[in-house]
This record gives sequence, C-alpha cells and structure tokens, in this order.
Amino acid sequence: MLTSSVVLSIIVTMIILGAGIMGLCIFRTSKILTLFEIEADRSSWQIMYRLMISFLCGYSLLAYLISARLFEWIPLLTGMVFFLGALFVWFSVNVYYRTLNRFLQIQDKYRAAKENAETILFQLQKVQQSQLQSIHRETMLALGQMVAGVAHEINNPVSFIEGNLGYVSSYTKNLFDLLETYASVYPNPDSKIINAIASSDLEFIKSDFPSILNSMEAGTTRINEIVQSLSSFSRLNETDFKKADIHEGIDSTLTILSHRLNSCGRRTKHIAVIKEYGEISKIYCNPRILNQVFFHVINNAIDALNKKAATSEIEEEETPTIRICTSYSQKNEINIQIIDNGSGITKEVCKNIFRPFFTTKPVGQGTGLGLSISHQIIVEQHGGTIKCTSTENQGAEFLITLPINESLKFSQS
Repeated sequence: MLTSSVVLSIIVTMIILGAGIMGLCIFRTSKILTLFEIEADRSSWQIMYRLMISFLCGYSLLAYLISARLFEWIPLLTGMVFFLGALFVWFSVNVYYRTLNRFLQIQDKYRAAKENAETILFQLQKVQQSQLQSIHRETMLALGQMVAGVAHEINNPVSFIEGNLGYVSSYTKNLFDLLETYASVYPNPDSKIINAIASSDLEFIKSDFPSILNSMEAGTTRINEIVQSLSSFSRLNETDFKKADIHEGIDSTLTILSHRLNSCGRRTKHIAVIKEYGEISKIYCNPRILNQVFFHVINNAIDALNKKAATSEIEEEETPTIRICTSYSQKNEINIQIIDNGSGITKEVCKNIFRPFFTTKPVGQGTGLGLSISHQIIVEQHGGTIKCTSTENQGAEFLITLPINESLKFSQS
C-alpha cells in the first residue's frame, strides 16, 4: 500500500509542504540573527539556524528517495532526521529557557526600579509638600506678625486721638460759652470785633464744629474696629487651642479681604456678603489657623466671582454674592457654609480640589496649597470635615464641620 503512486504522491506533497514551512522558519531565523548584538546570544540561534538547514536538506533528500523508490535508505535517513530533530528541540528549549530567564530577570529589575522610582518620587513629593507647607505657614505667620504690628502702630495714635476728642469737645464748648457770655455782657462790641466775627463766620463754626467732632469720633471708632479685626485675625498673643468665637474669626477675615470685596472683575459692582449666623457658642479650636481656612475659602470665592465677571457670564441684574451660614448639626458639630454664585467648577476638579499642588489658576497665580492646607487644618488638626459641591457657571459651596467636644485633643503639624 505504501508503494502505491497515490500514497507516494501524498507523502511527497507533505514533505514538500514541510520543507516550505522549514524554509520560512529559516528565513525568519535569519532576520532574528540580525537583531542580536551579543555574540553569546547569537551563537545558539546560529546552531538552530544550521539545524534548520540540515532539516531542509533531509526533507529534500527524503523526497528524492521516495520519488526514486529507494526505500532501503529511508530508515537511515529517518533516524538521522529524528536525531537532528532531537538536537533542534534541545537547542530550542535551551534558547527559550535562557530567553525566559533573562526576561524574568529584566522584569524583576524593572519592577524593583519602578518601585524604587515611585518611592523616591513619593519622598520627593512629600519633602516638596512639606517644604511648601512650611513656607506657607511661615508666610501666614509673617502676615500675622505684620498685621499685628500694623494694628499696634495704628492703635497708638488712634487711641491718642480718641482719648483727646472728649477734651477737645469740652474745651470747644467752654470757648463757645465764653463767647456767648462775652456777647451778652458787651452787646455792642468794637467794629474790629464785629468785622472779625463776620469774616470768621462764627455762627457756621458753632453749628458745624460738633458735626466735625462726631465724624472724627465715628472715624476713630471704625479704625478701632478694623484694628480689633486685624488683631483677631493674627491672634499671635493667644494659646493654640482655646475656646473661641467662630463668627469673630469670619468677621476679621472679611475685614482683611474687604479691599477685594469692593470690586468684581471689570465691573464696578461690589461683592455682597450675606451673613446668616446661627446662635453658636464658643468652641474649642485653634482660632489662628482656622482664620487661615476662612481666608483661603473666601479668597477662592472672590476669585470665582471675578472670573465669572471677567468672562461676562454674570448677568447685569445678578449681584456677585458670598453667603456665609453657621448652624448646629445633629451630630454635636457646627456647620459653616460658604456659598458663592461665581464661575463654579466641574465635578472632576471638585474631586481633586483638596489635593496638594492641584490648581486651576494660571501659572504664577496659585500654588495649589491653600485648600490642601485648609483640609489638613480642618481634618487632621480639628477632627472635622470640609467638602466642596459645585455646578459649573452657577457657583460653589464649601461645607465645613467642626466638632464642639472640647475633650478631643488634636495634634498640630
């Protein structure tokens, strides 16, 4: 049966196909050999390349023997082919093993290098964050010292003026009474005195001078209020954690930012501040660093209102507004809501807004640390929470919750 022409034709065809496949393998291996730069790696593939050529010769010789019906040589040739096949398989497994071993080594080195790089990057970011936070704290401390110094320097002359206004008022009243007494005793004074009284407009002075004193008194009162707000904002002379009035801290922050509230973008509109304070008693906190939180959040709200006004997205009848609400919650906490109708932010930005160094402001206008440090102050140092919800082009709301349990002790960083 094996000697029939049909069977022999099938066998020869299969051998030719095998030879063709082997030829393709030889061609691909010749391409692979050009990729190696190390001779040790190339040598194994060169041996496999030569074995493939031997296989191809064996295929050709086997096809010739079958075609010539020289069957007595086929067992010998078959044995040689099997031997070469075993050598080829051994070299193939060896090359695969070496390649796989090298790949696993490279993979381990890559993993170790990646972990090392991630560790170094994390440490670098941590150091950078620590340095920038230290700079920020020093900046805020310097600002507090400067504010306290300015408040002190203003307070001294203002106190001097305020303390003497009462004497000025008393002395002036005495002088006016003296003039009236003189006029009643001497109803017909000399012409020089009459001319002097007419030129000085004495009656107008008598009616206007009390108004001047009242306006000066109102001015010194207002300056005292500003000085008090500046001192309240800095709080350099107070202990870290104490019972403090949250509303006082918010009001002092608004005073510090009053120059930014007087204009909004390219428009002449003032930013309206609506305060809806609940009846909240003093809570145990660090008022000095809480003022920093209020400063950053309110300052961001002003930036959002200015951004909306600058892009002409605020309607003519719409008033730029910041609304500040405080209230008790049912969880023995107080809630502080700071709401604006500014440009707002997207949900994606809202998720990252408390991440260190994250900012949507142009380069040079923001460090991305203000809200990150605010989050650290509220969460880590006061055991509270701070959240942001926003709708783009409609505004944003920051919700700050602070516990009122003074038995809690929080660490400072």
